[in-house]
Amino acid sequence: MVARPWCGSVFAGAIAFLLTSTTLLGQPSPLLDSLLLRLKSEGNNTTRVDLLNAVGIAWTLAHRDTGGIHYLRQAEALANELDYGAGKAYAPMIEAYRYELTDRYPEAILAYKACIERLDRYGIPQGWGSPLMDIRSLFISNGSQPERLDFYTAALERYEQNGPALNVGTCHHGLGGYYLMQRQYALAIEHYMRAREVFRIHEPRSANNETMVIGQVYQQWGNLARAEQFLMEALEGSASGHNAVSETAELYLNLGDLEAGLADTARAMDYYRRGRALLGPADRMSRTLFRSRLIPCHLWVGELDTARIELDSLNLLRDAEAITLSSIDGRCEVDLCNHLYQLKLGDAPLAERYLERALEAAIAMKDLPLMLKYRKMLAARYGASGDLPKEAEQLRAYTRLNDSLQAVADQRAIAGYEGTVKERESALELQRRETSIKQQRIVLLSAGGGLVVLLVLGYVIYRGKKRSDELLLNILPAEVAEELKAKGHADAKHFDNVTILFTDFKGFTEASEKLSPQELVEELNTCFKAFDGIIITARGIEKIKTIGDAYMCAGGLPVPASSTPMGVVHAALEMQAFMIARKKERDAQGKPAFEMRVGIHTGPVVAGIVGVKKFAYDIWGDTVNTASRMESSGEVGQVNISESTYALVKDAVIDEDGVASTHRVDPHRTSDGTGRPLHPTFTFTPRGKVQAKGKGEMEMYFVQLSANKSA
Repeated sequence: MVARPWCGSVFAGAIAFLLTSTTLLGQPSPLLDSLLLRLKSEGNNTTRVDLLNAVGIAWTLAHRDTGGIHYLRQAEALANELDYGAGKAYAPMIEAYRYELTDRYPEAILAYKACIERLDRYGIPQGWGSPLMDIRSLFISNGSQPERLDFYTAALERYEQNGPALNVGTCHHGLGGYYLMQRQYALAIEHYMRAREVFRIHEPRSANNETMVIGQVYQQWGNLARAEQFLMEALEGSASGHNAVSETAELYLNLGDLEAGLADTARAMDYYRRGRALLGPADRMSRTLFRSRLIPCHLWVGELDTARIELDSLNLLRDAEAITLSSIDGRCEVDLCNHLYQLKLGDAPLAERYLERALEAAIAMKDLPLMLKYRKMLAARYGASGDLPKEAEQLRAYTRLNDSLQAVADQRAIAGYEGTVKERESALELQRRETSIKQQRIVLLSAGGGLVVLLVLGYVIYRGKKRSDELLLNILPAEVAEELKAKGHADAKHFDNVTILFTDFKGFTEASEKLSPQELVEELNTCFKAFDGIIITARGIEKIKTIGDAYMCAGGLPVPASSTPMGVVHAALEMQAFMIARKKERDAQGKPAFEMRVGIHTGPVVAGIVGVKKFAYDIWGDTVNTASRMESSGEVGQVNISESTYALVKDAVIDEDGVASTHRVDPHRTSDGTGRPLHPTFTFTPRGKVQAKGKGEMEMYFVQLSANKSA
């Protein structure tokens, strides 16, 4: 049985529903017991209908049984007697819960939709704990993610036009979850950002959850620095949140996952234990999630007896009730825990069977990240046991799925991210203008002539300064811009290790002859916008400039820790993937397309501002010239790196969770010391000494992502 977990996590939404659904309750209450107490003294009026509906939904979320349906039936009967339309709107939830509790998800989805339509008819806002929010869990359990995308896309368009405004945030949250499961992380983050903006205005108690989820997405994307920043921000905000205990526990779970990904098992276990200590005995699902994280940790540090005790409890719980592999509460990988334990005992055949069962569950739920993870692990296990046909089968399936996802991510996620960012900024600018007009009206109505002039003048100066600051930050790195404002100039600085990336388009001249000037510029803009998203949004790399059809960026400045040589190489491979996918798309349309060479070199540079008018941040030195030669000496579709860059990235490794590192583990080991296998992040094709114009013969390498890399 595949069921939706109900207890213990902020995602379940029960407490948030009681706190925020003031449409249902005259005075919102955080506790089901207090609702039941109020129900005893309430007469047969519309308030009683609202209370009965709230109790019915909260009861079902908390107890996962048919007791809540009893209260919903009472609410429907009284609403019919009073002819109270808004009270009748929740009647479809009776059938929805009946179907959901018996795993009849298609029928439950239809009943949820019927309830949402009724709530829309009465303009009832739907945030956390509402049918509009919770229907996403049914799409997950039913494995119907495309239907989830269609549903929330259509709903978002409807609510943006007609309201309620809170529902817009709920839809963005639902879409964010869809894109997260498709590994389109940029789009997922953008939707969660939008949801947070809406919740901050219309349901402030829920905004901190979005901060937490944004951190989780960055964590899955592999940007651990950004992930930790958002998770710690959410941890600070959780103390004052509407669901402080469960939200704090979930954040400890996330931070533990982050440390486990960095191979710091001791810190991971500390976070897991702190989180589990917050939960009561009734929080079975959340305690189960923590148990599933602690078991691998105990195995990695050799505590087999403790791991066995935890695993026995986990298996007993699964025998008693369904534990969903992937849900809105998080991932509970019971079969993976059994797989790892059997590997430690040396029973490889039984370990493989558990992993095969885990893959079957992931396929049934269409959970793409877990499908990739398990296929890669199974291929490794089959290879170790000498079953070469099965190993090849898993590798082929893994490669097909990963390639298709990568093409979608490169074309749609980045382009979509740029578009949605622009839309969001336009909406915010419109909102700022409206606020400005209101402020000016207040000033004109409340002050004398001289004061009005001073206030308006002050406001105009403030707006002008703010706009100039924004423009400056769009031209210069933030650190350089601040120095320029403080001192009137910015000093040139020397950097020892900067990784420079150059690109150049092949066929640019031929394409320019076949395209109008406007079409040519639009195509260049499409490509360069995608590159901006890859290097700036995803990797923290500094864009230096574009020269015609060439693009130049650098990692490791103006803050050396902002990016790494490994990050620049990753960016280059993503840029090539985008261009290859773009060419296929335009070839299919019969349109001219560009192909690209990319070159990378690492070395010392001097960086600073050039000129006094139309100034620009630029870099100089032989490293720049060498990087340019890496590009011109490369080949279309390849990433060509110098010997110095190769030396910095050749030992990069990746663990089974897709976390890459060059520092935290010994690259010559097959394990990071905790039992988790490591694989090279990149593979290299030595080119030997290649003649570079003006530089003589130089060692060069083509670089690709390793076949073991999953993200």
